[in-house]
Amino acid sequence: MSPPLTVAAIARSLAAGECSALEIADGCLRRIDETDAAVKAWSRLCADRARREAAASDARRARGAARGLLDGVPFGVKDIIDTEGVETTCSADLLAGNVPQTDATTVARLRAAGAVMLGKVNTQPFAYGVTTPPTRNPWNLDHVPGGSSGGSGAAVAARQVPFALGTDTGGSIRIPAALNGVTGLRPTFGRVPKDRTAVVGYSLDTVGPLCLTAEDAGSVLNAIAGYTPDDPSAARVPPMDFTADLAAAGDARPLQGLRVGLMGGYFTSRFPDVTEAVRAAAAVLEQLGASVRDIPAPTVDGIAPHVPGFAVRMPEAAAWHAGRIRRQEDDYPPITVRLVRPGDFILATDYINGRRYRRRYGTVMRRLYDDFDVTITPTVPAPAVRQGETHYHSPDGFEEELVFGTIRCTFPFSLTGQPVLTVPCGFTANALPVGLQIAGRPWAEATILRVGHAFQQATDWHDRRPPAGAVLD
Repeated sequence: MSPPLTVAAIARSLAAGECSALEIADGCLRRIDETDAAVKAWSRLCADRARREAAASDARRARGAARGLLDGVPFGVKDIIDTEGVETTCSADLLAGNVPQTDATTVARLRAAGAVMLGKVNTQPFAYGVTTPPTRNPWNLDHVPGGSSGGSGAAVAARQVPFALGTDTGGSIRIPAALNGVTGLRPTFGRVPKDRTAVVGYSLDTVGPLCLTAEDAGSVLNAIAGYTPDDPSAARVPPMDFTADLAAAGDARPLQGLRVGLMGGYFTSRFPDVTEAVRAAAAVLEQLGASVRDIPAPTVDGIAPHVPGFAVRMPEAAAWHAGRIRRQEDDYPPITVRLVRPGDFILATDYINGRRYRRRYGTVMRRLYDDFDVTITPTVPAPAVRQGETHYHSPDGFEEELVFGTIRCTFPFSLTGQPVLTVPCGFTANALPVGLQIAGRPWAEATILRVGHAFQQATDWHDRRPPAGAVLD
């Protein structure tokens, strides 16, 4: 059977007895078999184990002991997150044979909720980069899926799995979600544990879901959020139901009174198709009752956020790789070396000044939310590039290096640690997805999820499927 598409739909079907968890898992595995030769989202599947876990879920449900909404729902895991008994290689050959003995807390919590792990999805090696070879974009296989959680985004977009875990340091959940036309959530820094997950930038790294809808993102966040002593950066914040306020989106004007700031300046796209899609999305929010106002991008000393931000991220990355990369640099992918090795040469004073800038920028950014409930920007200011391209070339003749151009709109919110949601909001003229980035004040995941859900109730961008010419359908 063909599985229902969303977490919510699968949960309803299982609760109603319309299908079994084993049928859902088999449907997803069959879909992977049909499409992944083209998409290349998965690094390894655990089909037999998944079927056993699905059968156990069916047995629990039969005796009235289902563990909740996620019981029996399949998921994938980015290959930098530890999974007990399943190889975790960070999609890098030099970590082949690394089989963790313990799940990361996020994976353990999903499995405790009854979710069924299908396997590991590809990442850019060591999660450094924005293209995720060999994975391809299901909307057009000649284009990249973004990164570094590109396997997670492509697997969800190709309807191989209803959700997948990703990680986000400079935008690695939001970028592939936007470029693949799916929904992605970067929670507030510290909301979700990141233990037993490879380090990209310790004070920036965040784990979160990629899925089809904001509602699904909230459901997954319900399962994975919360303090653990295994992660020193995990925050002691009270648990909550991140989907409790979504019912209001059934109202005619569910966002009545919501204040939205549409950021310009640094966040402005040079691609008209992207700008038009974001403007159209802002108009939808107004129709739903929100007041939308154009606002300039906050600045500190006129410095682009990614400049001092990289003075923070690079040394943190270099510290994690230090012993291995010095011994085995030739075994590392070139882009990883390029983005990690310079961290060895950043002075301690530069690192400290980067962190000082980060605090100042965070203060300026948070002041915005005295006047606005959420801010919106493009998620990625340009469409997905073709495989092998290294720069963006905008219609007005501007050229920008791929990594910096891709993270332009996402990285500032990584520095501030705010919660950010991306939802699909349109397509370019050549049918590539465009994402709308919705940011809120710290710990306000419920607010941005409510906005995303209301937008998705009023539009159908999240329901669109890649064409049969790109992926078997």
